[in-house]
Amino acid sequence: MLSPPTVDDAGRLGLSMTLLTGVLLALGYYGVQSVAEDGLGRAIPTPFYMLALALVFVVEMTRNPSIDARGLARAVGVTAVYGTLVILAIEGGAYLWTRPAAALDEFAGVGVLAVSLVVAVLVYVGYLSLVR
Repeated sequence: MLSPPTVDDAGRLGLSMTLLTGVLLALGYYGVQSVAEDGLGRAIPTPFYMLALALVFVVEMTRNPSIDARGLARAVGVTAVYGTLVILAIEGGAYLWTRPAAALDEFAGVGVLAVSLVVAVLVYVGYLSLVR
């Protein structure tokens, strides 16, 4: 049964990760456009994306060092989600570097960031409701 999260459930790490996720989602939006137009690997060589995925996995495994099936599944899930976001954010950052008009025309980037932050906080509150 879902229960609403309380203020105590949301710590500083949760707020920081929610804001980071919102920024990654916003850059990832432009990353999807970049990959659709130019393919993957425009920002950095593709093997470095495997390194990024490995780093996300290592950080998650060392942050919560339970070496059971649940801890491993969590690390794989976090790596899949945040690894994909990091890869798309890198591509999106390079896309905006060369095409800043994509975010600046009619302040589209502000709208993308606003929607990304709302989505990130809704996912976080949903996660807290499920975990509790």
